[in-house]
Amino acid sequence: MREEIMSLLKKSSPVPLSGEVIARRLGVSRTAVWKNIKSLQEMGYGITGSPRRGYILEQIPDLLYPLELGERLHTQVIAPLSSYIHYLPHTDSTNNVLKSMAEEGAPEGTVVVAECQETGRGRMGRCWSSPAGKGIYLSILLRPTIPPQNTSPLTLLAAVAVCSGIRAVLPRLSPGIKWPNDLLIGERKVCGILCEIKAEMDLVHYLVAGIGINVNTNLEDFPIPLRSTATSLRLANGGGEVSRLAVAAGVLQHYDELYREYMEAGAAPVLARWREYNITLGRRVKIQNPGASFTGIARELDRNGALVVEEETGEQRNFPAGEVTLL
Repeated sequence: MREEIMSLLKKSSPVPLSGEVIARRLGVSRTAVWKNIKSLQEMGYGITGSPRRGYILEQIPDLLYPLELGERLHTQVIAPLSSYIHYLPHTDSTNNVLKSMAEEGAPEGTVVVAECQETGRGRMGRCWSSPAGKGIYLSILLRPTIPPQNTSPLTLLAAVAVCSGIRAVLPRLSPGIKWPNDLLIGERKVCGILCEIKAEMDLVHYLVAGIGINVNTNLEDFPIPLRSTATSLRLANGGGEVSRLAVAAGVLQHYDELYREYMEAGAAPVLARWREYNITLGRRVKIQNPGASFTGIARELDRNGALVVEEETGEQRNFPAGEVTLL
């Protein structure tokens, strides 16, 4: 009922809509309308009203509610309905929640969003700072009907989708991708992506892509060790408040379009977009893998998205995974 009331108020705004009219259109009592209006106000919606004038929607909170995200999307696979979006005020990790849902049969395109993560994780087991109400913390469930060995480009796809979504909302910014999927603005990290997969030898059960974006994070919100290496969209954009709803919707929309293109045409279009946004190729890099490191010039991606690095002797090596440092 809250969603139906919100829809009526949005269509009517800025003209007041009386409780009697809302009740009649929804076929409920005026008391039921009043209770749901109170609930919406407690959720942060700026709804004012009086017995004579009726109700007016004056402000929508910048919270990642399914209703608000869903109505901004025109997707086919990723959250095609607002019921695919699951909102949590706080959680340990959106990836953990979504993996549990995947095990229980959640459909492809299910999305979990949270206002705060208590134990957000990045690649290599690192913690991801997730202050409440400051960033976008979401996970997306995919069930691609492809061999497990062909899933590597999906990690790069996630980075391209986030980069495209940010650029669409904030055209002044030009985030770049450090292989495979870290987003940097001016050499400072603004987004991290963690993809986790469950698969057998010839079958992908599911892939969960976790995305953490620093949106309205201030410098003092970051842990002290990160203040010299991290940034946020707000800081990079000059300090003005950035709509988390707009950025999250942009990311999900581009993710849907890229994923459908990948399933139809393969990895080539995704890798082409990645190259367009990358800040890695042509740079001297250090690749760190468990127990070993390698330094050279990042030359290219192979057809599966592995990084091709050339050492001083001219010999080239392909790295399907690893931690990259730009030198």
